[in-house]
Amino acid sequence: MLDSLTVTTRYASVTLNPMASTKPPCQPIFAMRVLGVKQFCSITAALLILTSRLLSAAGVAPLSQVGATPLPEITGGDFDHFAVDLGHKRLYVVTEVYGSIEVFNLDTGEHLQSVRGIVKSPRKIIFLPEKNQLIVADAGSASCKFLDATDLHIIKSVAVGPGPDAGVYSPKSRIFYVGNGGRAAKESFSYVSSLSVDQQEVVGRIRVEATTLKTLLIDENANKLFVSMRDKSQIAVIDLGQKVVTQTWASPELHQDSAMAYDSIHQRLFVGDRAPGRLVVFNAQTGQVIDTLSIGDVSDDMSYDTGHSRIYISSADGVDVVAQSSRDHYQVVQHVDTLGGKTSVYVPSIDRFYVVHTKGGPAAEAGLQIFKVN
Repeated sequence: MLDSLTVTTRYASVTLNPMASTKPPCQPIFAMRVLGVKQFCSITAALLILTSRLLSAAGVAPLSQVGATPLPEITGGDFDHFAVDLGHKRLYVVTEVYGSIEVFNLDTGEHLQSVRGIVKSPRKIIFLPEKNQLIVADAGSASCKFLDATDLHIIKSVAVGPGPDAGVYSPKSRIFYVGNGGRAAKESFSYVSSLSVDQQEVVGRIRVEATTLKTLLIDENANKLFVSMRDKSQIAVIDLGQKVVTQTWASPELHQDSAMAYDSIHQRLFVGDRAPGRLVVFNAQTGQVIDTLSIGDVSDDMSYDTGHSRIYISSADGVDVVAQSSRDHYQVVQHVDTLGGKTSVYVPSIDRFYVVHTKGGPAAEAGLQIFKVN
């Protein structure tokens, strides 16, 4: 039996005994005032890492499947991205070839609705809670569509140019950034277009010297945008204040980079390689490669779990759970079969992880898998 574990940080050494009481010695706000913000955050991070290690030592898998929903009508083509509406307990996912928006009950996984005819080839989908609206990047119509989330009718369609695909929303600036152009426009460069969610129009665009932009991630504090350029096997860093690419990260470790996730606390950028499948960890401030490890091939989505210090990576080979024992040390601690499903989303407030797979290969029909995060 595991007696105790100790993690040492810059500010404190914390020991956790699984047999001892877990009742906190004082209230968090009081502790923060006494210890100071840096020490308090350091101790909190250490406790989270210790909890994750204790669960692992006790034989508790990070992910355990708790449900599945068949989708027999969806007969082919990839799914692309999820969106989550916590207030109305809705989960959305789009299908590229079938051309639909699929709607589920977030708690139960029940399939509520399949909506076709609104979008042709949807890619990124974002939910705006304060407006109760969805934004869908529709590559089939070279536009981004604003939808009423109540009944999914179109409020406005905004032309952005050929091939809108990867995107990210900034609540701080109220801008939806979406990649377009490039290969779809038969050009050697792409744009990151900026859509105001209030004006519902394009208010700017930033040129990026690549034809295939696969993932956009934002650092709100630094006002930076990270862009994976799959055709170049590079990462672009955009200064959103200057509206220009200020850095381009190239490394022998990068190859057909696609999915990404971001640890804003430790300033670490996680990038999924293809052919072969590999996770590359970058120092987000310097662009230096910190670590690499083997994962499933053709990764398409990735989530960073701050509370458990983990990365969840979904690929054509399944989901790999990577534990972060420190900001510079990582290891795969679980692999889960997802029937080829490589589209996923993590919802930390309800400790659920969702993966959707299409029909074909190991799957007789398309479906949604629901996992509890332990």
